[in-house]
Amino acid sequence: MILLVFLLKSYSNSVTTLSPASGLRLPASKSQTQVRDTLKLEIISDAILLDDKQVVQLNQFELKPVDLSFSNGQVDSLFQAFMEQRKHLPDPNVDSSLLVLADERTPYSTLKSVLASAANSGFVDLQLVVVGGDP
Repeated sequence: MILLVFLLKSYSNSVTTLSPASGLRLPASKSQTQVRDTLKLEIISDAILLDDKQVVQLNQFELKPVDLSFSNGQVDSLFQAFMEQRKHLPDPNVDSSLLVLADERTPYSTLKSVLASAANSGFVDLQLVVVGGDP
């Protein structure tokens, strides 16, 4: 009985409703995985948002060369924002989940730099959000 209550409580807390930024077009997929309630990162045409706050300015989904670190490919200002967010987590040394909402028009180079910034700051449990396609 206790196990059943624990599982039901865990399931009800693991699903969240997302409200993506205006104009964000998510890629389609047949994935059936539920979205978790965690730190949210959005990549839109003119900015990278971390929990609905602009962290990096983009130009048509492209990063400015000055924003990139050439040693490890990360975006330094985004890395700093991730490190700041880790301080507010219940267990900053363990929690590492990140919800990534990237517009389908985001180039691979931008996505790669964003994910490198996340991984280098300790966010390694990534969930890429997509729109459910036809089954």
